[in-house]
Amino acid sequence: MTWPLINPVMLNLFLHLIPIWVGMEMNSILNNEKKSISRRRLIGYAWIGAGAVVIGELIFGTFAFLWPRRRKNKGEKILIAGKKNDFKVGEVVYFRKERVFLEKSEEGFLAFSAVCTHLNCVVNWNERLKKFECPCHGAKFNRYGEVLEGPPPRPLDLFKLQLVEDKVVIDMSNPIERRRFEPSQIVKV
Repeated sequence: MTWPLINPVMLNLFLHLIPIWVGMEMNSILNNEKKSISRRRLIGYAWIGAGAVVIGELIFGTFAFLWPRRRKNKGEKILIAGKKNDFKVGEVVYFRKERVFLEKSEEGFLAFSAVCTHLNCVVNWNERLKKFECPCHGAKFNRYGEVLEGPPPRPLDLFKLQLVEDKVVIDMSNPIERRRFEPSQIVKV
C-alpha cells in the first residue's frame, strides 16, 4: 500500500537537497564568525539603546503628566448626618467613611470636604486651636475652610446641604469649589 501524500520523486529531491541546505547553513555560520562586531561598536550601540530608552521614558512621562485625568462619576451620594437638634453650636463633627466635616455655628450649618485642596490629604480638626490642619504640608484652614497658611490654592470644598424634615442631609456627589467664604454658603437653621 502506498501513501497518497508521499510522492517518490519529491522524497528523492528532498533527500538530495538536505546536504546542500546544511552546507549553506554551515557556510553562513562561518561567514558570520568572520564578521564579528568590535567592542567599541557594541558599547556604542548599548549607549544609543540606553539613550533611546531614557528619551522614550521622558516623552511618555511628560504626556502622562499633561494628559487630564478622568474624574470618576460616583453617582449620587447622600449622607443623612442626623437631626439638626443633635448638633451643638460650635461643634465640628467628622464622618470618617464619607470624609466630611459638618460644622454647626450660630448662623447655621456648613459641610466641608475633609480632603485638602493641595494634594488630596485628609485634614484634621484641631479642637484646641479651632482650625483644620493638613498633616502633609502644614496647611491650616479656619472654621469656614479658608486657607490661613500653607500651599493650598483654594479653600476646602463645600458640599450641598439641606434640612429635610429636621434632618441634616449632605449631597456629596458634586463638591463645590470656591475661592473664598461667603455668608450665603451657610445653610440657615
